[in-house]
Amino acid sequence: MHVPLHKPYWGKLAEDAVIRAMRNGVGAADGPETKMMRRKLANLTGVRFAIPVTNCTHAMETAVACLGVKTGDEVIVPSFTLSATATAVMIRGAKPVFADIDPLTYCLDPKDVERQITHRTKGILTVHYAGMAGPNFDALLTLAKKHKLWVVEDAAHGIGSSYKKKALGTFGMAGALSFHGTKNVAAGEGGAILTNNSSLSSQMEIFRSIGTDRMAFLAGKVSAYRWVGEGSSYMLSDILSALINIQLDQIDEINKDRNHIAAMYTTSLSSFDDKVQLPSIPKGMTQPNWHIYALKFVRPEFRDLFVRKMRKNGIEVSAHYMPLHTSPMGKKVGGGCRLQVTEDVAATIVRMPIYAGMTERELEYVVSTASKVLQAI
Repeated sequence: MHVPLHKPYWGKLAEDAVIRAMRNGVGAADGPETKMMRRKLANLTGVRFAIPVTNCTHAMETAVACLGVKTGDEVIVPSFTLSATATAVMIRGAKPVFADIDPLTYCLDPKDVERQITHRTKGILTVHYAGMAGPNFDALLTLAKKHKLWVVEDAAHGIGSSYKKKALGTFGMAGALSFHGTKNVAAGEGGAILTNNSSLSSQMEIFRSIGTDRMAFLAGKVSAYRWVGEGSSYMLSDILSALINIQLDQIDEINKDRNHIAAMYTTSLSSFDDKVQLPSIPKGMTQPNWHIYALKFVRPEFRDLFVRKMRKNGIEVSAHYMPLHTSPMGKKVGGGCRLQVTEDVAATIVRMPIYAGMTERELEYVVSTASKVLQAI
């Protein structure tokens, strides 16, 4: 049996949605499906403004640019993340400053963030790893307010997740979502920016529209759209919006499936706590979407052995990020800093297969195989 790491939740409804979008237009941005996507995201997250963009990287680039980041500025980011979190800062000529993470949830550690703040610091770009806010998220927000820093949330993992019953991506000045093919809601590529700030929303609409007031034109507010500011073309195809829309309608079903898989893993693997640390959920605070179910091994060699044996049995498991501060580019940007927790997590973590539509037979095979491998380690 072969079990993949992830799989999009696509079926006949998704196919019909894409065909409908193809027949109703030319696939260009801001058509009827994109307008519907804005409404669905606003309703799901409770946010005032939801702006579709080409991907989560462009969502972060747009937010950082419109918050006025410039050459000489610094923005604090986790090192345990995709490079996009840092390049969104670098593309403005600013410096990403790497901070360490919490050892249980792998989200930014506010204490280490505070140590990195200087007179050049303008903001914090935080990541909700695995679709969870860390137990110290309130402390991070308080810290930002104390130092008059903005917060942008990299909520690429976070669609359908909440913290204290409020959607991830809606706490800071802006939040960035991803609809990459590996995500809970997947369109191959795609993203969105969330914000409650009307002025920032207006700036971001211009930035994503090649620096034009195109949205004002489409709303009938101007007779022709004009070049009015800086920007690029970060507009999402209406065809991809249609694929996203159908899954937004199915988000409860998608996340229910993933919750079931996560619960099965936790129940079945909890007896191996001398070898692996299971995911930690801040109780009464976070409602995860289980975008990721990660095991953290007590020793790197245990992790490597587990990966080899699971793959030998046809089960795709994976390590995760190489810490940015230890990567070739990260060394150039951040110097020779040491982030102990980040380095430990990166050396010992394994992502388990988890996706909506996983059959009970597949799930039982993964659990039984993982149990046998762990018992033999």
